Amino acid sequence: MLRVYLLTICAFLTFTLSVNAQVTISPTNLFIEGNTRFGSYIVVNGSSEQQEISVDFLFAYTDVDDSGNRVIVYDDSVSEDQYSIASYIRAFPKNFVLAPGQRQVVRLRVSPPQGLDDGTYWARIKTTSAPETPPIELGAADAVTARVGIKIEQVTGIFYKQGTVDTGVGVQGIRTNLSDDGNTLSVLADIVRTGNSPFLGSITTSLTNSAGEVVRSEFVSTSLYFDKIYKQDLLIEGLPAGTYSLSVKFETERSDISGNNLIQMEPVTETTTYVIR
Repeated sequence: MLRVYLLTICAFLTFTLSVNAQVTISPTNLFIEGNTRFGSYIVVNGSSEQQEISVDFLFAYTDVDDSGNRVIVYDDSVSEDQYSIASYIRAFPKNFVLAPGQRQVVRLRVSPPQGLDDGTYWARIKTTSAPETPPIELGAADAVTARVGIKIEQVTGIFYKQGTVDTGVGVQGIRTNLSDDGNTLSVLADIVRTGNSPFLGSITTSLTNSAGEVVRSEFVSTSLYFDKIYKQDLLIEGLPAGTYSLSVKFETERSDISGNNLIQMEPVTETTTYVIR
């Protein structure tokens, strides 16, 4: 009998996670200083099978389209030439096998070219895991059996800080769009990113009534790599007619990243008025 083992399912994931107690990694964002050039992260096999692990690097960043919807950009060759460190990173080990319950420290070394300008450069770490493939077995019968496994790609961030780094956000204005049913207010802020590093932080969009009470608020942790449009929807159904204060606040605070790793800036708030009729 000939048994053919197939790996057929691919999943693309961007955060530390456990799918059916599979492989997890930590941290989800790694920061390396130019004066050290070394970093590490941990891979843990939480499954009941041996897992084959491989580590690769690619350039990508989050952006928005013309409507303010978030997208991931993989094919920006101009920005890649200017900001990518993907080709300068080496992983030790790059390929390995983890037994159930075993963990492995993956050490990274960044070797950038001489004369690199001050600023923050980045890439994505792609950690791929799959159950170890058994060898093809030959038997007497002519049956063919297919074993379906799961191949998981976890894509996380790596940032390299060279020299003096700074970041900032300028807001050139706030625009609004009201949905056809009048229940959802889309808030769009035209953002200019300043400094030599991406903005990693949080954005709070708030609607405040004439009594100073915040009646609607949305919070998101995000990254701003370039000038963009930031979009946030607020549900305004049921709010009484009147004039409201609409604000968008940018802060370099995130629950998933230590403040020691974030490039700090003073909070930036842009405010306008909005009338509900």
